[in-house]
Order: sequence, then C-alpha cells, then structure tokens
Amino acid sequence: MKALIISDNHRDQEILKQVVAEMAPQVDVLIHCGDSELSPTAVPMPQFAAVKGNNDYRLDYPNELLVQEGSERIFTTHGHLYRVNSSLTPLMLKGEEVGATIVCYGHTHQLGVEYDHGMLIINPGSISLPRGKYAGLGGTFAIVDAQPTRFVVDFYDRQMAAVSQLHCEFNRQ
Repeated sequence: MKALIISDNHRDQEILKQVVAEMAPQVDVLIHCGDSELSPTAVPMPQFAAVKGNNDYRLDYPNELLVQEGSERIFTTHGHLYRVNSSLTPLMLKGEEVGATIVCYGHTHQLGVEYDHGMLIINPGSISLPRGKYAGLGGTFAIVDAQPTRFVVDFYDRQMAAVSQLHCEFNRQ
C-alpha cells in the first residue's frame, strides 16, 4: 500500500493539482493533514482524505480521520489539537488507542518521520510554507510505501523530485 501525504498548502491550489496529476497514479490513497484553506469541493480536494487544520475553521472537514487502506490503519489529524509543537506523546497515545499503523499530522510545517510503538509517525512538512532545517527545499510532501516487513518513506519537493538524503526505511516489529 502506498500513501501520498501532504499538508499545509495554505490556499495554494495549483500545487495540489500538480501533485495529484503527477503522483496520484503511483499511490493507493491521498492524505491531506489540514490547512488547505480550500473548500472540500474545490479541485482536487475531493480526491483527498482530508482533515481540518487550525486555519480551516470555516470549512467542513473532520478534525481527525481513521482510514483503512488494505491492512493499514491511517490516523490523520492536523496536530494543533494534540499540541504537536511541544510533544508527540498525545498524538502517539491517540494512535495507539485507535490501533493506527500510520499516524499523519501537519501544523508545524517541518517534515519529520519516526517509527515508535509499532506506528510510523509522519509529518510531510508544508508543501507551500516550509519551516525548519529543510525549509530551503521550498516545500515537501511524502510517499509512504507500507510493506509487510517495513515502511519505506520518501519526501518530495515541489518539482515532484524525491529528495534522496531524506529517504528512510523502518523495519516493522
């Protein structure tokens, strides 16, 4: 199962259209971690399993989603309601509670990924307003290849190019 995970485009509809046009045929599910600031009916938002971010307050998205894709249980939230700026513990506890194998969040605009307590926890960074160590990439999204014995994670820039130094793999326990 392959999942494309994106977040925090903040009204940049064109980049979402480009990502979907070029990358959607390669994946099984499209996940948006919030702060699209686009209507749920705006192209291409209906193609995403999307959640509400702190800037989506007038929009009709759920605060969190649990998507079953094959044998994977993908829990998605924006992160602001779980205080992800200070700790991932509340988010991890929620992931454990719902039996998630993958936990997706945004909000911080900083990419990151780790494997802990049997869950892949991933922030794809912001596709439009990146912060932190990798802000110079100009924006990122991620593709997770969930295999029976491992997770393979690649981050991509706005030109749809994989960022080789960010490639990582985690053996499932």
